[in-house]
Amino acid sequence: MFTGSIPSSLGKLSNLEVLDLSLNNLSGNIPQQLTGLTFLNFFNVSFNNLSGPIPENGQLSTFDDNSFKGNKDLCGIRLLKKCEDPPKPPLQKPDGDQDSESGSFFELCWMVILIGYGGGLVAGLALGNAFTIDVYRLLKKIF
Repeated sequence: MFTGSIPSSLGKLSNLEVLDLSLNNLSGNIPQQLTGLTFLNFFNVSFNNLSGPIPENGQLSTFDDNSFKGNKDLCGIRLLKKCEDPPKPPLQKPDGDQDSESGSFFELCWMVILIGYGGGLVAGLALGNAFTIDVYRLLKKIF
């Protein structure tokens, strides 16, 4: 009548050959540390309340599905219930959260264009006003 989770410290029992925790009220995940039990010949955690993926590497991957049955939230390669991949982050960011580098590039580009256009307009008007009379005399002589 064990309750709670499987202690990860069981993974330190390196010479353990048999581990039968079936028909208890254990919950939580199967600890990854149990994959280091290389001498384990028999493993059974059936009919508990275990959840999450069965550790795939190590000795635990050699036991058949009977070692894990009766745990409705347990998933893995050995079981009919396969584990779902964790949700992937969205490729595009929400509208209000654009990449600052791409936005700043276009803002900078338009700012440079506007500064150049505005500066050229002011310089042209100033120079045109200063040299209007000289340009008028020059054009008068030519035509």
